[in-house]
Amino acid sequence: MNDKCWQYSLVIPCTLLFVFLVTMCLIKGFDNGTDQMQQQAVLAGHAEWGADKNGKPQFKWKECK
Repeated sequence: MNDKCWQYSLVIPCTLLFVFLVTMCLIKGFDNGTDQMQQQAVLAGHAEWGADKNGKPQFKWKECK
């Protein structure tokens, strides 16, 4: 295998790795943003944490007054 083919053989794996890492960062960032939004809403008194049927915590917005 010559040097030219070896260089091009890394293009697809590196591109796939890059796309995968960017996608994971976007998902984690969205999840982190949602968590922070929920925490701020609870601290401001606009929402609360309740329990669902299984006893797990569930975020709920309070009704408008």
